[in-house]
Amino acid sequence: MKKWNKLVLIVVVFLVGAFWVQAQGSTQFINNGFQALFYHGMQIERNFPGVNPIGMAIAEFDKAIKDGDPTGEARLMMGMIYQYLNRPGTALGYYLEFAQAQPEETWIYPLIGELYQEMGRNQEAQDYYAKAQPSEEGQEGFARAYYGLGNIALEKGNYEGAKEAFTQALDTSGDFLDARLALGKTLYYLAEYEQAIEILERAQLQAPRSPTILYYLGLSYEAVGRSEQAQHSFQRMDEVKATN
Repeated sequence: MKKWNKLVLIVVVFLVGAFWVQAQGSTQFINNGFQALFYHGMQIERNFPGVNPIGMAIAEFDKAIKDGDPTGEARLMMGMIYQYLNRPGTALGYYLEFAQAQPEETWIYPLIGELYQEMGRNQEAQDYYAKAQPSEEGQEGFARAYYGLGNIALEKGNYEGAKEAFTQALDTSGDFLDARLALGKTLYYLAEYEQAIEILERAQLQAPRSPTILYYLGLSYEAVGRSEQAQHSFQRMDEVKATN
């Protein structure tokens, strides 16, 4: 997960958490932790270099954990902070504790799966992605779990399995760009070039400056003999890379 995406994730959880704190009367430590994250989101460190709001947030959430943390909320926030700090092993420990405290919150399983996958532990990742799948007919799975399963299948060269998983991810969340790009790449590897072009052209509408999309789109155009469009895609890819 890119650092910007993780920062957005923390800010979103801050907004949700602020409501949770008010609604459930959580401890003052959790209130303080969310306030510290808010200060980090406002980049207070730039004007006051001696202030460390991330460190303050960690200290406050740790106090909440020691104070009991019956909902597991502080553990969840600690996991997200450490994921933001690129410490997946530490983040994973807190996510697992949260999952144990709140087993009905199955949305945490894809996040756990992603951390296991980031650490190269694909079997554990696959197990947690599978836990996020619907247990009853009519239930919806989590798009990130399908996406994670697709990436594992792709890594193993199981293109049909990857295609199925990425398709399910898009069926669950139609604007999931990473899944759309991954499906386009998989279709290219399967030599289903026309379908790859259709998917990748839609992905390009979402991210017109993505070199990876332009690259696989160019390869797919080339594979079906659309040389002029392929050349344009590769040229555009080089232009984007030069300006990044």
